[in-house]
Amino acid sequence: SKLFPMMKAVVSTQSTGRDTLSNFLDVVCKDVVREPPLLPITNEDLPRGTTLKNDARLDISCRGFYTPLDRTFLDVRVLHSNSPSNAKKPLAGMYKTHENEKKSKYIHRAVQVEKGNFCPFVMSTTGGLAPEAACFVKRLSSKLSQKLSQSYPNVLGFVRRKLRFELLRTAPMGVRGYRKSKTVFISDLDLNLINFYVN
Repeated sequence: SKLFPMMKAVVSTQSTGRDTLSNFLDVVCKDVVREPPLLPITNEDLPRGTTLKNDARLDISCRGFYTPLDRTFLDVRVLHSNSPSNAKKPLAGMYKTHENEKKSKYIHRAVQVEKGNFCPFVMSTTGGLAPEAACFVKRLSSKLSQKLSQSYPNVLGFVRRKLRFELLRTAPMGVRGYRKSKTVFISDLDLNLINFYVN
């Protein structure tokens, strides 16, 4: 592709989405960090459901996405629309549920403790984006098109395709599963060894 070099293979859909987004953000933002540790909580009064662990992390943080000095945090989630927990929900309801779960865990921590912004980046395994993720991708594409002097529709199409193809690359692993060699004990092997003694 004309815009970005080919990225290395990754081992899961979560990290695939994270790595792809952080590669794009590296072009238009400063201080892009993968899995940034959050500041410890001191005396903040946070609502119930907020993650309170001192070693909590989000997937990506960057500076300058919305305004020049702000810090934006993203947490990526990939959902499978045909899983038993999602099977009876409409697609819009699925996206909303997963976005709200991420927000209830992290938004107050990101805003009140980190003094930043938070975006739950929810994607489905079929390539769809939740509303907030779609808005994020549009703004990201706008910034990329200005930075790279490319047309906005072409960049938007490229970013969407890149995210979908990175998800698609992880599909064979999900279908075939993780392959591990069978454990073989040495006592079970027939090595045809002849006992002999050296004098």
